[in-house]
Amino acid sequence: MQTTTRKVIYYIASTINGNIADIDGNTEDFSMTAQYIPDYMNSLQDYDTVLMGKHTYEAGYKYGIEPGQPSPTYGHMMQYVFSQSMDRYQTDQLQVIRDDPATFVESLKEQDGKPIYLCGGGQLAGYLLQHHLVDEIILKLSPVIVGQGTALFGNLDDVTQLELLDTKIYADGHLFLRYKVI
Repeated sequence: MQTTTRKVIYYIASTINGNIADIDGNTEDFSMTAQYIPDYMNSLQDYDTVLMGKHTYEAGYKYGIEPGQPSPTYGHMMQYVFSQSMDRYQTDQLQVIRDDPATFVESLKEQDGKPIYLCGGGQLAGYLLQHHLVDEIILKLSPVIVGQGTALFGNLDDVTQLELLDTKIYADGHLFLRYKVI
């Protein structure tokens, strides 16, 4: 029996000009009361694994997450944080990974399970995209412009073609764009 490769889906909020946070790493400019929030929260049930970089994980400290503890938002998922400098937390639900992200994600994709949620950050997403490990992108486009900030795909230099799979427009100006990476 052949195992099906799991998809990695980069599911991220972005400003109109392609930033996922401001220059200081803050995401306060993104609405926490947007009309898409219920759809987003329901969609998290589609995943059993979440990947994030150090700054994405640490952003949760503002919302009460204690260092070394898994995020309750992803409470049903195995949570992997990629960092060379964080303490090496290892719990049943949270692990800090110091290995090469591409090698680690390649092995995760071969394991049985649901799709893998890549929730940020931009450098990690760009690195995994460059290594052809991101299968889909779901962009929660917010009606806001942040002058300088964390780029959606870090410092990615490559060109990546996308195929539009779905869109959804919310009355409050938010837009969901779902793409297949081709």
